[in-house]
This record gives sequence, C-alpha cells and structure tokens, in this order.
Amino acid sequence: MSAAAAFGTAPDRELPLEPAALSGPLGAWVSEAGAHTEADPAALMLSALVAFGVAAGPGRYMMAANRPQNARLFTLLVAESPKSNRGLSWALTRDLLEVIDPHLARQRVLTGLGTGRPLLDALTPRRSVLSDPRLLVFEPGITRALAIASRPSSPLAWVLRNAWDGAPIELPGQGRRLVAAQHHVGLIGHATIDQLRPRLSGADASASFVNRFVYAVIQRQRILPDEGNVPPELNLRHGRALAQAAAAARSPGQMQRTPAAERLWRDVYERLAEDDPDGLLGIAVARSARHVLRMSLIYALAERASQVGPAHIDAALAMWRYTRASAVRIFGDQPGDGVSRRLLAGLQAAGPAGLTLTEQAALFGRNVPAARIEEARRRLERAGLAASAPQRRAPAGRLAQVTRVTEAGELP
Repeated sequence: MSAAAAFGTAPDRELPLEPAALSGPLGAWVSEAGAHTEADPAALMLSALVAFGVAAGPGRYMMAANRPQNARLFTLLVAESPKSNRGLSWALTRDLLEVIDPHLARQRVLTGLGTGRPLLDALTPRRSVLSDPRLLVFEPGITRALAIASRPSSPLAWVLRNAWDGAPIELPGQGRRLVAAQHHVGLIGHATIDQLRPRLSGADASASFVNRFVYAVIQRQRILPDEGNVPPELNLRHGRALAQAAAAARSPGQMQRTPAAERLWRDVYERLAEDDPDGLLGIAVARSARHVLRMSLIYALAERASQVGPAHIDAALAMWRYTRASAVRIFGDQPGDGVSRRLLAGLQAAGPAGLTLTEQAALFGRNVPAARIEEARRRLERAGLAASAPQRRAPAGRLAQVTRVTEAGELP
C-alpha cells in the first residue's frame, strides 16, 4: 500500500476509557447501570455529566479569563455505525434525570435545535422573570443542525456559541426581539461518523462552534436480549443522592481548587496548551482547558465537594483523553495535517538512518511544540508508515529513540 493511500486511513481499533473517568457518584451509576445495558459507558458518562450539570444550575462557578465557567457542557456522541445504539444512552440518562429533577426532565428538556428559535423560545421569559434558566437540549439529528448553522444567513452557530459561553442570546421575533440574558444550557447531540464528516469543514469550524463540543466515538458494548434493562431501584438509589447534590449546588458561589489541585492544574494547563494539532482536529480541541475545567467542576459538584480536588481534575482529564482520542478518530484523517506530512517527508529523506526525537524537532526549526510532533509521529505509526525503536548511534553512545519510515511509507 502506498503512503498516499495509507496516510488518511483511521486505525480500526477500540478507544479505551480509563477507570478514572468513571469516578464519583455519576461514575458509580454508570458502572452499575452499564452492567445491565448495551449502552456505551462513555456515552452514559458524558450524557450524565451534561444532564447533572444542567440540574446543578448556574449557581456554582469557577473563573477563567475573567469569565465565570459554570457546569455547562456540550457533547456530541458519534456512532461508528447505525447499530451502535446511541439512543439508549439518552433514554437511560433521562430515566436517571427523572429521579434527580422531575421538573427539569419534564419541563426543561428541548428536543431539536431547529434554526435556534426553539431554544430562544424556551429561554425567553413569558412573564417579567424567567422562573428557570436551565435547559437541557437533546438533538438526535445534530448533522441537520450543523448544516443549518453553516449557512451564512443562519444565526444557529452564534446561538450555540453564546449558549456555551453563557453570553446573552438575541434574535429578532415577530413584533419583539427574543432576548435570553440569563440561561444555563447543556446539549447532547447524536450522529454517526458517516453523517458527521461531510457536514464539517474548516469554514464551519472557524465559525467557532465546533470546539464548543466534546466528542465521543461510541460503540455498543455488548449484545443483550431486549437491549438490557436497568433496574428502577438502581436509578432511585443513585438518583436520590444526586438530587441532593444538585440541590446543594444551586446555592451561588465561586468554587476554588484545593492547594494540591491548584498545583496539578498548572501542570495540566501547560500540557493542554501545548496540544495544538493541525487542521480541523486542532480547531475541534482548541478549548480543551475550558472543557476539562468544567468537567472537573461537575465531578466535584456531584459528590458535594466544597472545593475541586486533584481527583476531580484526574477524572476530567481521563474523560478528556477519551474525547481527544475520539476527535482524532473523527477529524484526524481530514486534510491539513501539515506536521504529519512534513515529518513523513523528513523521514523519507533520512532513509534507513531515521531521525531521533531531537532531529525531528530540528526538522521543524524547533518552532513546533513537542506535543504536536509526538501526535504526528504516533499518527504515522498508527497508519503503518513509520516505526520507532531505541538505538545507539555510536558504540559508546546513549540509547536514543529513532523513527524510521516503513516500507509502506517509502517513496515509490
């Protein structure tokens, strides 16, 4: 197989979900419910994070870039095939939400974004004061919404951006302007990879709504008769505890990190900032730090913690790593990965001698972050175009990691 043919091929492998992602009360529900269902644990966990974040409301927040970051999360669950049974994760999450907050589950769930107008209608007060600014949006046809959002005349992209940011949303209406100044929106979208990829392009992503989502590639985890059935008493037991946590979270106030968590966050933030891949993948993961911060807040609120601790950051990072790997699966074979292509060209030029990690950095004039080069190298290795192994360049020299082009990656 030629390099050109293999370069854009995504590896056919399962994505691991680290146990830390299933931490806390929400993770405990996913672990127990997951034993009774075909639903993907990652889909259940992300859906539960979004739903609980909406139930908790906008009261608790953390600060970043002089803006409050509430427990708002948007996720897009992407099935590898129509048989991944992605709808089951939503059905089970809604059953849990019925116990956590019946009013939210019955009155504040919106199915479908449309042009953005239904969302504004749900958030616009019909009296002088909006009694509940919370709204959980479930969009089973997210690709249709993305198609609408990509139109130059459509306000939907702007509505999505401001809903995620917490900024005021305003649209012209018949005889009046619809204005949602106070809102707390979470969003769960469903699609298949084949549906999603044609709808996304760099032009759409530059409209700055693609990176408001965390992405998860989901699969049916097992085959069960009748798709499995989660016992109602399991939802009651976990839901009642989570209802108390959501009620406690509604008292307003800024959440702080513990000193240990603050030290961990500094290191985490630097690593997230260095992760800057090319192309549409880079756009999709551009808000990694904000996503991890918000997920850590939700993990903390779910267990009624007074501060965000290291365990909450670790859980959020584990969940982010899964979504980051999913984004690579979805976006990583899109055109524009210049670092991978330049690295492959450098390896081809080096021939059998290969390139050490230091030489690979020098190939880019030391102007490309090490994380981007590592991602490019791993992508080439996953595609079978390159391989790395330790080697001594001199008899008495130190071992160095050397990457060489494989036969599949050699120039014809």
